[in-house]
Order: sequence, then structure tokens, then C-alpha cells
Amino acid sequence: MRGWLVRVGALALLVVGGQVVLSLLDFDPRLRDWALMATAIVAILWLAYDTTGVGVADWDDPIAPYARPDAADESVHHRVLSSHLSARDPGPALRHLLLDLARGRDPNLRDPELRTLADQPLRRLSPTDIDRYLTRIETPRDDE
Repeated sequence: MRGWLVRVGALALLVVGGQVVLSLLDFDPRLRDWALMATAIVAILWLAYDTTGVGVADWDDPIAPYARPDAADESVHHRVLSSHLSARDPGPALRHLLLDLARGRDPNLRDPELRTLADQPLRRLSPTDIDRYLTRIETPRDDE
């Protein structure tokens, strides 16, 4: 508030001082017109002054979230995994998914652990087992 009082006081002094100076120079100014013109000029100068010391605006860049083309597959995999872990009697869906992934990398299933997964009877896979099989699937093979 103090800054505005200083500005209003400076404007009043400018209007009164300008009126006196212009009257002494025989310009015969009209007080109302001179006060409006001085106010408009000073307001524009103050606006320019107030905007020059401000830093660069830092706007958040609203980027739409990336929707992967395989997002539907991800939700199917999530559903299969969730139902396998929570089901009383797990079905073969998770094992089929793991074997499909493995055959995508190695159609002959040369990895002994993955071959055992394909040959063994259906059983519940623990999160550790699932992680181990996925790690085996993702491991690059030197003989490919």
C-alpha cells in the first residue's frame, strides 16, 4: 500500500507542478485535461516499469499422457497375472502367456527351465517363479 501512496503523491505533485509551470509559460492549460493526460502517461510508464523487472514466466507444459499402442495387451496381462495370484485354483492362462513369450524369443524352448515349465503339470506360480521365468525369457541368447 505504501508504494501506491508514493505513486499517487508523485502524480499529484506532477499535476500541480506541471500546471504551475505551464501557466508560467503562458500555455494556459485546463487543469482537468492536464491531469487526465498526466495520469494516462504516468500510468503507462508505471505499467512498463512494473513489467520490466519480472522474470521469465515458467509455464507448465501440459502434455497429454502417452497412450502406448499395446496398452490393451498390458491390461490383459495384468488381469491374467492378478487372477492367477488370487484364484483358489489357478488356470493355465499365465503359463500359456509365459510360454508364448518364451517361444517368441526361442521357438524351440532350448532353455531347460522354460522347457520344464512347458512340460510340468499345472501349478500355482509364485511371484518369485514368475520373475525368474520372465528374467530367463528376457535374457539374450548368444547362440541365436
